[in-house]
Amino acid sequence: MIELLFFLAGLYILSRIYKKANGEKETKYKIVKEEKNINNKINNMKGKLNMKKFIKPLLIVCIAIIAIIFLKSFVQIVPTGSVGVKTRFGAVQKVVVNEGINFKIPFIEKIILINCKTQIIDTASESSTRDMQTVNVTIAVNYNVKKETANSLYQEVGVNYESIIIEPAMLESIKSSMAQYTAEELITKRAEVSEKIKDTLITKISERGFIVTGFNITNIEFSDAYNQAIEQKAVAQQEVETAKANLEKQQIQNQQRISVAETDAEVMRLQNSQITDNTLRLKEIENKKSFIEKWNGILPSTMLSDTVSAMFGVGN
Repeated sequence: MIELLFFLAGLYILSRIYKKANGEKETKYKIVKEEKNINNKINNMKGKLNMKKFIKPLLIVCIAIIAIIFLKSFVQIVPTGSVGVKTRFGAVQKVVVNEGINFKIPFIEKIILINCKTQIIDTASESSTRDMQTVNVTIAVNYNVKKETANSLYQEVGVNYESIIIEPAMLESIKSSMAQYTAEELITKRAEVSEKIKDTLITKISERGFIVTGFNITNIEFSDAYNQAIEQKAVAQQEVETAKANLEKQQIQNQQRISVAETDAEVMRLQNSQITDNTLRLKEIENKKSFIEKWNGILPSTMLSDTVSAMFGVGN
């Protein structure tokens, strides 16, 4: 019984100690929490003070930016190589805006930039020649927009003038020009074909406000069948040329042989002629020798004329 009392007394004492310890921890926690709250308040106050220092400069910068944007709405710069088309309530004005600083009324007037520098565009087209051969032609065109007609160009077409005017005109110029030449002439008369396409294109787009400053045919391709035919023709022509060359060579050799034969015949003729003359002279000499050997030293009683003597080898 006494032991139980001591045990309960011990539990009571331990509980009191535990409660006291927890109370001290809670007190310390409350004190730390209060210190943090005070520090946060102090930092907030410092931040507000710092913000007040930056509010005025920030406000000045914002006002300046708004002023610049507002003033910029009154001004537009047209860069070098371009012109401006001014519209008022959407209506295109007659006067073209030149390079430099130009003024406009905000929300009422607009200035649309038109590039007047040299621009390049290329396109390819599949066309048919006069002899019904399929050919793929690629051309490259350098062009400029006329400054004085930029406003009417924008009014009629807009800024997509390449796809609306120039490209269709290029395709049509290629097709109409290709139809005037055979496939072989496209190769042998390439410069003439190029000039033809160029002239046709200039006629189509110059009246719309464009200037063509350069033109080139960059590629001409025929169908595989036509390329094979050209190759076969080239091979056949080469064979003909080879045969012709061989024939000419044979003719030259034959002519050489004829010349040699004629030369040999002439030599033989001369040799025969020389042999004949020598034979006659030798025969004459032999006759004279035979006559001398047979003569008995008595002169003939009848004298012959020189002609007759010569005939019989008597005398000289």
